[in-house]
Amino acid sequence: MTKETERIVRILEKTFDKQPWYGSSIMEVLSQVTPEKAHQRIGTSHTITELVLHMTTWRQFAIHRLQGDNNFEVSEAMNFPHAGSIQEAVKALHQSQMKLLEAAASFPDERLGDLVPSKTQRYTYYTLLHGIAQHDIYHLGQIALLLKAV
Repeated sequence: MTKETERIVRILEKTFDKQPWYGSSIMEVLSQVTPEKAHQRIGTSHTITELVLHMTTWRQFAIHRLQGDNNFEVSEAMNFPHAGSIQEAVKALHQSQMKLLEAAASFPDERLGDLVPSKTQRYTYYTLLHGIAQHDIYHLGQIALLLKAV
Protein backbone atom coordinates (compact mmCIF):
# COMPACT_ATOMS: atom_id res chain seq x y z
CA MET A 1 0.00 0.00 0.00
CA THR A 2 1.27 3.45 -0.89
CA LYS A 3 2.08 5.73 2.00
CA GLU A 4 0.55 9.19 2.07
CA THR A 5 3.99 10.81 2.16
CA GLU A 6 4.85 8.96 -1.07
CA ARG A 7 1.76 10.47 -2.73
CA ILE A 8 2.72 13.94 -1.48
CA VAL A 9 6.28 13.48 -2.78
CA ARG A 10 4.82 12.63 -6.22
CA ILE A 11 2.79 15.86 -6.15
CA LEU A 12 5.92 17.84 -5.26
CA GLU A 13 7.85 16.13 -8.07
CA LYS A 14 5.13 16.70 -10.66
CA THR A 15 4.73 20.39 -9.86
CA PHE A 16 8.48 20.91 -9.89
CA ASP A 17 9.71 19.28 -13.08
CA LYS A 18 7.35 16.60 -14.33
CA GLN A 19 3.90 16.91 -15.92
CA PRO A 20 1.48 18.45 -13.42
CA TRP A 21 -2.25 18.26 -14.01
CA TYR A 22 -2.66 22.07 -14.11
CA GLY A 23 -0.16 22.79 -16.93
CA SER A 24 3.54 23.74 -17.00
CA SER A 25 5.88 22.69 -14.22
CA ILE A 26 7.98 25.14 -12.24
CA MET A 27 11.16 24.25 -14.13
CA GLU A 28 9.40 24.39 -17.49
CA VAL A 29 8.27 27.97 -16.81
CA LEU A 30 11.61 29.00 -15.31
CA SER A 31 13.45 27.68 -18.38
CA GLN A 32 11.85 30.56 -20.32
CA VAL A 33 13.22 33.26 -18.00
CA THR A 34 16.07 35.29 -19.44
CA PRO A 35 18.42 37.32 -17.24
CA GLU A 36 16.85 40.48 -18.66
CA LYS A 37 13.31 39.43 -17.78
CA ALA A 38 14.30 38.04 -14.38
CA HIS A 39 14.78 41.46 -12.77
CA GLN A 40 12.04 43.50 -14.41
CA ARG A 41 9.07 44.80 -12.43
CA ILE A 42 5.57 45.72 -13.32
CA GLY A 43 4.62 48.59 -11.05
CA THR A 44 5.49 47.53 -7.51
CA SER A 45 5.51 43.79 -8.22
CA HIS A 46 8.29 41.52 -7.13
CA THR A 47 10.69 40.39 -9.83
CA ILE A 48 10.80 36.81 -11.05
CA THR A 49 14.09 36.30 -9.23
CA GLU A 50 12.62 37.62 -5.99
CA LEU A 51 9.65 35.25 -6.34
CA VAL A 52 11.95 32.27 -6.92
CA LEU A 53 13.98 33.16 -3.82
CA HIS A 54 10.75 33.61 -1.83
CA MET A 55 9.59 30.15 -2.89
CA THR A 56 12.96 28.73 -1.81
CA THR A 57 12.75 30.42 1.59
CA TRP A 58 9.38 28.86 2.39
CA ARG A 59 10.56 25.47 1.17
CA GLN A 60 13.47 25.83 3.60
CA PHE A 61 10.97 26.62 6.36
CA ALA A 62 9.06 23.43 5.54
CA ILE A 63 12.28 21.38 5.48
CA HIS A 64 13.32 22.70 8.89
CA ARG A 65 9.93 21.91 10.41
CA LEU A 66 9.83 18.41 8.88
CA GLN A 67 13.28 17.74 10.32
CA GLY A 68 12.20 18.84 13.79
CA ASP A 69 13.81 22.29 13.84
CA ASN A 70 11.02 24.25 15.49
CA ASN A 71 13.12 27.37 16.08
CA PHE A 72 13.67 28.26 12.42
CA GLU A 73 11.68 31.36 11.51
CA VAL A 74 11.42 33.37 8.29
CA SER A 75 12.48 36.97 8.87
CA GLU A 76 11.31 39.84 6.70
CA ALA A 77 14.74 39.93 5.05
CA MET A 78 14.50 36.22 4.25
CA ASN A 79 10.90 36.41 3.01
CA PHE A 80 11.82 38.40 -0.10
CA PRO A 81 15.63 38.47 -0.11
CA HIS A 82 17.75 40.75 -2.26
CA ALA A 83 17.88 39.17 -5.68
CA GLY A 84 21.12 38.06 -7.26
CA SER A 85 21.22 36.22 -10.57
CA ILE A 86 18.31 34.14 -11.80
CA GLN A 87 20.73 31.25 -12.35
CA GLU A 88 21.73 31.24 -8.66
CA ALA A 89 18.08 31.58 -7.59
CA VAL A 90 17.03 28.61 -9.73
CA LYS A 91 20.00 26.59 -8.45
CA ALA A 92 18.94 27.30 -4.85
CA LEU A 93 15.34 26.35 -5.70
CA HIS A 94 16.54 23.08 -7.25
CA GLN A 95 18.63 22.30 -4.16
CA SER A 96 15.61 23.00 -1.96
CA GLN A 97 13.61 20.55 -4.06
CA MET A 98 16.06 17.74 -3.37
CA LYS A 99 16.07 18.48 0.37
CA LEU A 100 12.28 18.87 0.50
CA LEU A 101 11.71 15.54 -1.24
CA GLU A 102 14.12 13.84 1.14
CA ALA A 103 12.52 15.41 4.22
CA ALA A 104 8.99 14.61 3.04
CA ALA A 105 9.85 11.02 2.08
CA SER A 106 11.37 10.32 5.48
CA PHE A 107 8.58 11.98 7.46
CA PRO A 108 6.40 9.36 9.20
CA ASP A 109 2.83 9.10 7.92
CA GLU A 110 1.63 8.74 11.52
CA ARG A 111 2.76 12.31 12.23
CA LEU A 112 1.03 14.00 9.28
CA GLY A 113 -1.90 14.91 11.52
CA ASP A 114 0.33 16.43 14.23
CA LEU A 115 0.35 20.19 14.63
CA VAL A 116 3.40 22.05 13.32
CA PRO A 117 4.92 24.21 16.06
CA SER A 118 4.02 27.77 15.10
CA LYS A 119 3.75 31.11 16.85
CA THR A 120 1.02 32.39 14.54
CA GLN A 121 -1.19 29.61 13.13
CA ARG A 122 -2.54 26.12 13.78
CA TYR A 123 -1.89 23.65 10.96
CA THR A 124 -0.73 20.08 10.51
CA TYR A 125 2.28 18.65 8.74
CA TYR A 126 -0.14 17.36 6.10
CA THR A 127 -1.29 20.94 5.49
CA LEU A 128 2.31 22.17 5.50
CA LEU A 129 3.32 19.72 2.76
CA HIS A 130 0.30 20.40 0.59
CA GLY A 131 0.63 24.09 1.36
CA ILE A 132 4.17 24.28 0.05
CA ALA A 133 3.02 22.81 -3.28
CA GLN A 134 0.10 25.27 -3.39
CA HIS A 135 2.44 28.14 -2.49
CA ASP A 136 4.76 27.19 -5.37
CA ILE A 137 1.88 26.99 -7.84
CA TYR A 138 0.50 30.36 -6.71
CA HIS A 139 3.85 32.08 -7.30
CA LEU A 140 4.39 30.12 -10.50
CA GLY A 141 1.23 31.78 -11.83
CA GLN A 142 2.69 35.18 -10.96
CA ILE A 143 5.94 34.29 -12.68
CA ALA A 144 4.11 33.16 -15.80
CA LEU A 145 2.16 36.41 -15.91
CA LEU A 146 5.33 38.47 -15.42
CA LEU A 147 7.02 36.55 -18.23
CA LYS A 148 4.21 37.45 -20.61
CA ALA A 149 4.10 41.08 -19.53
CA VAL A 150 7.79 42.00 -19.56
